[in-house]
Amino acid sequence: MRNDFNNNRKLIFRMLTDSIIVGAIAGLFSVLYRFIISRIGPYRESLYTNFNFKSVLILIIMAIIISFIINRLLKWAPLSGGSGIPQIRGEILGKFKMDEWPTIISKIVGGSLGNLMGFSLGREGPSIQMGGASAKFVGKVLKRPPDEIKYMITAGAAAGLAAAFNAPMAGCIFAIEELHKSYSKFVLLPAFIASIVANYVSFVIMGAESSFTFAVIKSLPMSLIWVAILVGILTGLVGSFYNLMIVKFQDLFKKINSDILKYSLLMGVTIILGFLFFEATGGGHSLLEKMSETRFSVNYILAILIAKLFYTTFCYGSGVQGGIFLPVLVIGGSCGALVFAMLEKGINLDQYYINFIVLGMSGILASVVRSPILSVILVSEMISSFEHLLGIAVVVIVSYYVAEALKVEPIYDTLFERQLRNKNLLVTHERDLSNYSVLEYTITDGLDVINKKLKEIKFPRHILIISIERDNHEFVPNAEDKILLGDKITVLIDAKDALEIDEYLKIE
Repeated sequence: MRNDFNNNRKLIFRMLTDSIIVGAIAGLFSVLYRFIISRIGPYRESLYTNFNFKSVLILIIMAIIISFIINRLLKWAPLSGGSGIPQIRGEILGKFKMDEWPTIISKIVGGSLGNLMGFSLGREGPSIQMGGASAKFVGKVLKRPPDEIKYMITAGAAAGLAAAFNAPMAGCIFAIEELHKSYSKFVLLPAFIASIVANYVSFVIMGAESSFTFAVIKSLPMSLIWVAILVGILTGLVGSFYNLMIVKFQDLFKKINSDILKYSLLMGVTIILGFLFFEATGGGHSLLEKMSETRFSVNYILAILIAKLFYTTFCYGSGVQGGIFLPVLVIGGSCGALVFAMLEKGINLDQYYINFIVLGMSGILASVVRSPILSVILVSEMISSFEHLLGIAVVVIVSYYVAEALKVEPIYDTLFERQLRNKNLLVTHERDLSNYSVLEYTITDGLDVINKKLKEIKFPRHILIISIERDNHEFVPNAEDKILLGDKITVLIDAKDALEIDEYLKIE
């Protein structure tokens, strides 16, 4: 037992030191992508400023070239499409196997070119996948075993998110709530270290500042907490509709068998929208900043909300490289601004205008992603303000349960399940030691395994329980030992069986 304890300590120490390397490299890729995107914005604006024959001709030529490049990149790196978050989860569960450098290059080049054209897609998804891919490469270079590499991928993904939004705590929560959906020291500690290092890299290169310049100065008084309920209801409805529209547009693009027709539709809509309503193009960072400074009319807010809602889901449905967090935050901010605009005539709410935008941002994340703690922490870190936690907690809870009541699945769960249907993306496993993974699970209330002896449990797939940790004491179990509520079990499973075991040992 003493030897096992020492080996465990060495493993944790090695993983933490690896996390420093992973955080630094993932942070560099995330910062590089942020830098490119930030420099592209003015060029995109200049392309759509003047509507004339020359501008249209230039955009059409660009659209043809960019379509060809993006198409080739997606065929070269099939797992680089979309946000990349479902792919990272699939990599951890052994369902996907991404090629590191093709994925990284495809994300940077494809995502940047798409942003230049004006696709309404964010930077967080590419940053997360690039972080995970770079961590996988580091793990291979350091010759780490497959199970350690998967924890390194988790840490790299968390670091990518942390550097993308200068939100290290959100990176840690993301690893727990979204990727592994359970707590483990092998998940939390490496993710925390990597996120802090990546955030440090971001501060050194891009400056020590929050993602947004606006912040909540004064929290909502208790007499106005009902406002958060209204925003929560609206964002819950809008977020649920958003998730449904992504699926609809994915189905639409799948029905188009011709790449030429698919990219012609994508680029045609983008160019038309760029000239008619330029504010709806791009990720939307500058639009949110503008919204925080200017009180838009109800009609204009509705135009932003509707255009962003449909155009973002349209772009994502096409399968090109890009994430959804930032455009979703714009949609949420619009929801908050809309509620404010409708209430301000009857109530003096002027000093709480920013609160409405922040509430909307948090609420929409909760309904779309269905990760409530991540929604609270991410938005709070992005504006460097924690004066609003009670209001945000209320809006997140309400929005979450509205989406649950409508029975709309969380977007990343939906996207992951849809990717599993694509047999071309799945890994073909051969039985060898490299395909086995060591994972940790905490036994929570409601699981069928509670109070049963190991020999009595009918797992859906073959599984080897390596150890059980109970009351800070770890032991190697035998067939007569029972699994109790609160136990932390460490298991060895074949990668191809990981998803079924994951679903069996977790309560969603």
